[in-house]
Amino acid sequence: MKDGKWLEPRYTSEDIFVKDYNKLDLSGLEVCCPGCRNKVILNRRTITGKAAAWCRRCSRAVTLQVK
Repeated sequence: MKDGKWLEPRYTSEDIFVKDYNKLDLSGLEVCCPGCRNKVILNRRTITGKAAAWCRRCSRAVTLQVK
């Protein structure tokens, strides 16, 4: 499983995150949340194709760590 990173800028609520990442992607990639290390599935996309997910335990948006 790949490592995730916090999505910048920081989203203050899940509602705002869902508004920006409005496309649902059921074939998302699994990553580890950088805070709690739980499995998070990147199931949201923007119009331009950027993938992210919301970690319910940490209440933060997570995206893929690019090295």
